[in-house]
Amino acid sequence: MKKTIYSTLLTITMLFSVHLTVNAASLGLTTDNPMLGSSSVTVDYLEFGSDGDLSSFGAEIDSSNGVTPVGFTGLSFGVGFPLATPTIGATGFFDIFDDNGSFLGGDLLAVGFTENVIEFQFDNIIGSAAGSFGNSVLALITFDAPLGTNPFSGFIDGNFYTASVSIYNISPVPEPSMLALLSIGLIGLFFYRRSQYTMK
Repeated sequence: MKKTIYSTLLTITMLFSVHLTVNAASLGLTTDNPMLGSSSVTVDYLEFGSDGDLSSFGAEIDSSNGVTPVGFTGLSFGVGFPLATPTIGATGFFDIFDDNGSFLGGDLLAVGFTENVIEFQFDNIIGSAAGSFGNSVLALITFDAPLGTNPFSGFIDGNFYTASVSIYNISPVPEPSMLALLSIGLIGLFFYRRSQYTMK
């Protein structure tokens, strides 16, 4: 019996580990409106010892869906990260200001990437549009230069990169939970015990 329980728990752990590995690069978040976008952003990349820094200041927000900023609307962001592990231990912020003041802003929560795209998830959302976006937003930085499957490895210290930025509301789509994986394990245990009983 102990061997069976151990085997079941090992299977559950392996399934959960595979799930984490699949989502290791991309954050895997589902987005929805409202949305804010800037089609032309200049991103500065600098290295300071073992850390890297991406920043942009004053890029114009030139598209929106579901929210309406007033007058000129500018985007700024800054993110610092360890060069060895850019998706772990990163810190940063973003701010969007329109003619009325703070429109949207937040603190970095998580970092992911896909080919030529860096994903920044921000929480602690503030500003006049915060109620429309909710607790968390996803910023997609899509670079014009072909930086590869891991954009962080393509940066050169001191270079500027052109990109577009889209900031989305995050749809609350639940990820597979440990409860679901535990259920799979218990079903497997049931059929195993049943087959053992039938064989007697």
